Amino acid sequence: MADLTAPNPQDATKRDRVWSDAVFAQFLGIAASPAAAVAGTSDRIGLPAEVQSIDAWHIAGIRFDPGAPGLSDAIIEQYGQSPQIRLIVQPVTKNADGSLNVHDITAHLIFGFTSGAQPPAAEGCFPRPTPDLATFKQIVAEIADLRTRLGEGNLGADKVTTAGKPLGVHPGLIDPTTASNVRLAMKAILERHLSSERLGQMAIMGLPANAPEPWIFLAMLLLPPGAVPQLPNGGYVPVHGPTLDGSQFAQLLNPAGSNPRVVPAPHTNNLAPITCVNAAVPADGPPVAKRQGVSTATLPSNPPQSPSGTRDVLSVLNVIADPTKSHFFNTDCVSCHTETRRAMELLQPRDIPKINAAPLPNGPWNVRNFGWSPLVEGPVHGTVTRRTAVETAAVVDFINSKLLSK
Repeated sequence: MADLTAPNPQDATKRDRVWSDAVFAQFLGIAASPAAAVAGTSDRIGLPAEVQSIDAWHIAGIRFDPGAPGLSDAIIEQYGQSPQIRLIVQPVTKNADGSLNVHDITAHLIFGFTSGAQPPAAEGCFPRPTPDLATFKQIVAEIADLRTRLGEGNLGADKVTTAGKPLGVHPGLIDPTTASNVRLAMKAILERHLSSERLGQMAIMGLPANAPEPWIFLAMLLLPPGAVPQLPNGGYVPVHGPTLDGSQFAQLLNPAGSNPRVVPAPHTNNLAPITCVNAAVPADGPPVAKRQGVSTATLPSNPPQSPSGTRDVLSVLNVIADPTKSHFFNTDCVSCHTETRRAMELLQPRDIPKINAAPLPNGPWNVRNFGWSPLVEGPVHGTVTRRTAVETAAVVDFINSKLLSK
């Protein structure tokens, strides 16, 4: 991330980091703030000193999304459409002997492409962003061009195709004849379109200081100047958990066998009609008693012993993996990050369609949806989940039908 830069808007001869020093400092500050402490526990995020330098953070994955938090008509009606480029970044440092240490920590950096906003769909909700589709179409064209050049052998000795491949590490990054050029081409696309001004949301998945557990999730949002009195010039703030009680920020996942495993207990709303009202907006609702939803927190510890139990588990997991039903504002972070691993433990499928077997989560503590799993439960390797595969399919369908020039 220290090497990812964009032209300075005031001086074209200078370049600025897209994750600026000022924003990186705010990220570290929120991760060390009371918001990173999990209500009802003594646990809080504690970043080790060696990852508190931007030089430690590297891009583990890139997601191009034409519309967050979802692409269904119902979600767009309630939340608007916010095209974005999401960087999944992880800290990697060198040990004293020169070996690499891939830290079990992840951040999401979300860069938005919008051209304004419409009034909220309901009182007390956030305004609905208007998508800047002209800019995003240009990004799509550049990605398509990269794919074409890769397939024609213009990025290395081998011709590498991506069509029809199960989701996993990008084929152009696996092939040794193309990996370096694909990496440079991807970096060039990012540097043409990203800037610190586009960075609107961040999130962290971290651990307590000097401890291997539990996982702690916390989201952050950029507020414009004047939005709140304590930030007259604007800035990043922690986000109340949309499926928590309206006062809580962070949520944790304890190791298998713990009771409870998820704290605070989520109160999801993914079985109700899509609504912009949630615990992260000023409307602060719906009331917990009126929410209708499912989560992985309520799933059994062991595989069900009856067909009806199997159907019940599958029904819960299918809702969480469905981006038309579940999204950031009605489903808790732990559920979205554990649905595939819980499916593997409880349903024991022989394979999961559309996903390469190698990057499936390799143990109950690998809760990454898209990134690199450190040496915790096996060799360092890329990780992909069913939720990511279904979201990717929805993104590809939307881009192919509405944004890609034929």
